[in-house]
Amino acid sequence: MQWHLARLARIAPSTLRLSLLCVFAINTSASAQSAPKASTTPDSATALIGTWEGSYTSDHAPAGAMKLVIGKDSALKISSFAVSMNNEMTEIATRGFAVASTDISWTQDLMGMPCGTTAILKDGQMRGTMVCGHGSVTFALTKK
Repeated sequence: MQWHLARLARIAPSTLRLSLLCVFAINTSASAQSAPKASTTPDSATALIGTWEGSYTSDHAPAGAMKLVIGKDSALKISSFAVSMNNEMTEIATRGFAVASTDISWTQDLMGMPCGTTAILKDGQMRGTMVCGHGSVTFALTKK
């Protein structure tokens, strides 16, 4: 131990300061990189949870009502999705639900084919489009 202290005492003061400065800079940089960054985006998952109702229009079918229920247990998911067909609300199974910031997407099967749905959440309203083969459905839903 005495040998290390004697050697440390012989190091030029400027070299010692430079070494300490480098160690401090590296340590500070590593701490800054490992610290979690604060998110400035809104929690879109919380904004989506609930019952959304509204209407749709289609280029291949009469306009009708639509209802979308989004819930969360261990993951955010569509609890139920229903559209009016023949004056009756018909529930349709969904899969592939995804949320990115204010963009929402999922897939459901209609008329024997997979239909991709994309929507945007803005100002408390969900607006989107379902595309099924050559037909499409546009919708606007508000949270109830």
